[in-house]
Parts: sequence; structure tokens; C-alpha cells
Amino acid sequence: MYIGLVTSRRTALRQVLHRAAGAMTAQQVADEVGWPVETTRLHLEELVGAQLAERVPGAPRGRGRPPMTYRATVGMDTAGPTRYRLLAGLLARTLREQPNGRALARAAGRAWASEQPTEAIDGAPLTRAATALTSRFDAHEFAPTATLTGNRADITLWHCPFLDLIPDYGDVICSLHDGMVDGITRAAAGASVAAQLTAFPRPDSCQITLTRRTRRKD
Repeated sequence: MYIGLVTSRRTALRQVLHRAAGAMTAQQVADEVGWPVETTRLHLEELVGAQLAERVPGAPRGRGRPPMTYRATVGMDTAGPTRYRLLAGLLARTLREQPNGRALARAAGRAWASEQPTEAIDGAPLTRAATALTSRFDAHEFAPTATLTGNRADITLWHCPFLDLIPDYGDVICSLHDGMVDGITRAAAGASVAAQLTAFPRPDSCQITLTRRTRRKD
């Protein structure tokens, strides 16, 4: 019987197939992992559907169709566990340790904004900026709500996807978001709208304030 520390049945089957010298029948895999053959075949077919294994006709054994066998494909499981929080924390710590870490984070936010596909938004510059910011931040689960009044728009962000990292790395994370706000605003409204991100003016939210710039009169 196959014995090992695995995180799931999916992982267990992949390890068995990878360790095998050749393709295996469902019965052979079941004997290896100690599961009923029908349960094993069901999970093998799920691996095939996920392109993590493939069916291979086995060698003929007398009359009838040859048995179906399975072998692992090459490549990692893209649906496996992810640890983006760990990555975000490591990158934030690296930026925080740089003398110009906040400036680098803000520049990264602007660069990200410049790479996003532009949307055709109707309306005055202030409306376009508010709509673009609300759309982008909603897509990334910041839970924004917007209010437009005259020459000003207020967008409240009711959630921060990186809230658990704020106590240690809030300076660079908020600078990153500030750069995103600036980049999205410029892409939607040019230089005619000023944007300011205020981090946690209240414990439950952050605030983006948009104002229409006025031209100087000579």
C-alpha cells in the first residue's frame, strides 16, 4: 500500500502515477493507495479532466477490449493550494526595507494602472474618474461605494484585501494603493481631476476624494 503524507486524494493519485514505471490500471492504483477501485477510477477520471493524467489503452489480454490505463502528465496542478498572502508579505517587507520603499510602491501602483485595459466611459472627467475607480477597486474586492456632489466625488473603500498585512506593512501597501488611485484617475480623466487616498480616516474604511482641478486665470 502507498504510504505518505499527502494533502489530498488528488495529490496522492498524482504521486502514485508519477512514481510508476509505466501506465497503471485503476485496479493497480487502487491496490497502491488502498481505496475501492470505483472510487479510485472516479478520481483518476477527475485527473484526466484536469489534464493532470491521461488515458492510455493497455496491452491486449486475450479477447475483448484492452484495459484502460492511466499515466501522469508533466506539469504542476494549477488548481492546487496557493499562498499569495505569503508572497505579498515578503514583497511588502522587501519594499519597506528600502530607503525609497514607499515611492517604489506608489510607482508600482501607477505602472499597474497603466497596464489595465482602458474602458470607454461617458460623462465629465470627474464622473469618468469615479466610475473607473469604482469599477477597478470593486473587481479586486475593495467593496467601493461612490457619491458625486458638484465638483467632488467621494469613494469609500469598505474592505482592504490586505488588511491582515496593514499592521506590519501599511506604509508600503497604502502607497501602492495610492499609486493605483493616481494611475486609474489619470487614465480616465487626464490631469483635470485630482485624487487623494486617505487610509483609514475611520476604522472601518478608507477614502478616495476626487476634485475637479480649476485652471488658473492669467
